[in-house]
Amino acid sequence: MYTSIFVPFDGSAHSARALPVAAALAARTGASVQLAIVHDPSAYIPFVPGEVAIPVYDQELVQAHRAHDQQVLDAAVAQLTQQGVNASGVLLDGTIVEALEEHLLTSHADLVILTTHGRSGFERLRLGSVASAFLTRATAPVLLVRGAGSEPGNEQPVLPTGSLLCALDGSAFAEAVLPHARTFAEATGMQMHLVAVTVPHAISMAPFGTEALLADDSALVAEEHLREEYLQRMAATCPPGTTVHAITDMSVSRGLLDATDQKPCAAIAMATHGRGGFKRFMLGSVADEVIRHAHVPLLVYRPSAQ
Repeated sequence: MYTSIFVPFDGSAHSARALPVAAALAARTGASVQLAIVHDPSAYIPFVPGEVAIPVYDQELVQAHRAHDQQVLDAAVAQLTQQGVNASGVLLDGTIVEALEEHLLTSHADLVILTTHGRSGFERLRLGSVASAFLTRATAPVLLVRGAGSEPGNEQPVLPTGSLLCALDGSAFAEAVLPHARTFAEATGMQMHLVAVTVPHAISMAPFGTEALLADDSALVAEEHLREEYLQRMAATCPPGTTVHAITDMSVSRGLLDATDQKPCAAIAMATHGRGGFKRFMLGSVADEVIRHAHVPLLVYRPSAQ
């Protein structure tokens, strides 16, 4: 069960959507909640135009921004405290992702809750994303909460209810998310649903050229059977009531997203390699595709962090 929850915060209505989720989890588990705002002067210090852009350090401006950040942080902490949450706040200095990463290492939080815009493609690469950059460095599981759909008056519950889809592929890497999925399921009262996607093998149709491919049905049936057996074995290590589903699809990410809608599942848990920058953009990632296109919260864990 959770004892410490860490919530990166910037004072915006978008990031504030993580607060009720943290409060609800704290109420269920008795965990403390720590909010963090990163004060980064480089985000607003003006530059003098010329052959070489020179930043102009304005001490009064920096102090004013820092005082405002502290005021916003204190107000958010007070809001959680009024709800009975054991809340605290910390004002960090530095660049956002690096400051959050360093603080997470020392805070030993069990869970990070972060909102995400879910941008995709070149827009994501150009604009960047604190959530996606932080995932490449996070040393604890991160619960990604959608920025949309959490407005006041929304009838959806603050915490997901129902089934928690856990994406597996037979590797120890993917299985590393299971302990964190069990903790999250226990804290929210969700039922775990283990899913593995089988991608059909293909054999070349030589008479028609190498581009023409045909699914190898015998290999597909054998792999589907192995996947089903594997999921049943993993389910035996999970809480009672855990269900399984072996899926066949040409795309692993699409198969997982379709399974989320078909069950339906209220949240997804999965491991990620945490690639960053152009490497992530060029190589692609199942987790990255799911993060960008899923409409439910995602519990993401980077095993390489350990």
